[in-house]
Amino acid sequence: MASARRSALVRRLPGIGWRADLLERRAGQVADLRGRLAAATQDAAAAQAEVSSLQEELGRVSRERDEMRAAEQAIPGCSFLRHLQELRRGAAPLRALDPDRHHPAMQIPRKLRNYRLAASHGVPVPQVYAVWSRLEEIDLSGLPDEFVLKGEIGSSGKGVFPLRRVDAERFQLVGGEETYTRDSLVDLLTGHPSVWGPYFAEEFLTQRVAGEQIPDDVKIYACYGQVLMVMLRQMPLHADLSTARYRYLDAQGRDLGRDAAPDRTVHSSIPAPEPFADFVRLAEHLSRAVALPFIRVDVYDTTRGPVLGELTRSPGGSQRYRNDLDAAWGLAWDEAQWRLELDVVDGRPLRNLHGLHPIPDYYPASHQSNQPDPKGWEVVTADCAQWCHGGHLPGTVPGA
Repeated sequence: MASARRSALVRRLPGIGWRADLLERRAGQVADLRGRLAAATQDAAAAQAEVSSLQEELGRVSRERDEMRAAEQAIPGCSFLRHLQELRRGAAPLRALDPDRHHPAMQIPRKLRNYRLAASHGVPVPQVYAVWSRLEEIDLSGLPDEFVLKGEIGSSGKGVFPLRRVDAERFQLVGGEETYTRDSLVDLLTGHPSVWGPYFAEEFLTQRVAGEQIPDDVKIYACYGQVLMVMLRQMPLHADLSTARYRYLDAQGRDLGRDAAPDRTVHSSIPAPEPFADFVRLAEHLSRAVALPFIRVDVYDTTRGPVLGELTRSPGGSQRYRNDLDAAWGLAWDEAQWRLELDVVDGRPLRNLHGLHPIPDYYPASHQSNQPDPKGWEVVTADCAQWCHGGHLPGTVPGA
């Protein structure tokens, strides 16, 4: 009551009443503005949170886009590397589906089987001195002073021992310092779970051009009659890839460049095999005989000409090549698959085809290949004029 009387009295005083009314209005405005500011502050916080969320989402989407672009650039639409990765991935289910190894791909890892295939086409192979079914049967006493001891199945140099006799009991590893006895070699072969028999001793090949103790590798990449590339490799130390030197040539013998394989050092001084065209023709021939779109034909340039080392269905290592090469070879693989299938439509057996030359039999009598039911070891023979030199290759007539 006193406060109301005081306010009424103040308003009646000259020069003071209007100020009281203004202060009261200003207090109301301040309260209103503070309320609106609090609401706006809450809205701004919510908006800032939404901005932060959108920025995070934008960053994530941008990173995914950049990763996809990088992946597309790393592996083009047609890619040799991608084909090779798919081949490796599919090996396990194929082994489960084909225990008797009827599929052409399942037959390739067997070295002696590949020697028989190559010899049937007139391709020189190393002389095989002895074959043993089991490790305990191995007898090195009657062999030459230099030879190579191998298991039929094994890759990347595992289970392969180029040897030089030191005395009646000891052998030195060619391209290394290790010395072995017959028993220590058997122990080493036993210790390699990926190496399987039969086990055999073969000729130590003499390289045409003197160089390292281990003959240079001539590894020819081919897609059903088309040579993609010839990789030359020198190995100063046996099975030690850290010391390896490389050179890459096209099917005409031209260098593919020092950047052909980004993760390897190229040495242009490695001599090309001669006559180069003979090595290319050999690989073209065997790649048509094999019922696969891709095969690597490993050859040695020896004093008696090109000699087969082995056939490789899935080369190991990174196998990363310059993008233009990877794309071109990927396309060649695609086309080879179609050419092979068109030949099958025309009557080509989907088998690795042996030629008409005599086929040596390296396997012991107890081996599956010599049984009445060979179960995947059948020898399918065809005249080379029908499929090895024709089919659906450009400019040819099947069977001509």
